[in-house]
Amino acid sequence: MATTTVRRHTAHPMSYYREMVKDMDDSQKLELVSILIESVKPIQTRTLPDMPFEEDFPDMDKELYTPEEAYELTMKDIKAIYDKEYAV
Repeated sequence: MATTTVRRHTAHPMSYYREMVKDMDDSQKLELVSILIESVKPIQTRTLPDMPFEEDFPDMDKELYTPEEAYELTMKDIKAIYDKEYAV
């Protein structure tokens, strides 16, 4: 005997919110946008300080490598570490 599961949508479709906003005047829309921006700010300020900025690494080269060059550089570093650790 086969059973089926009932799926309940906890979120409204986008059209529901579009209809709600459509009837708002400009001041209400501005207030809504302000609330949404404020709700995102704590997340943004919490994650930004962890990211390094360019001025944190002034001597960093701005060169971009092709995938082949990046692979060669990585393998060269791995080989150097391997040779150093397993030198006889």
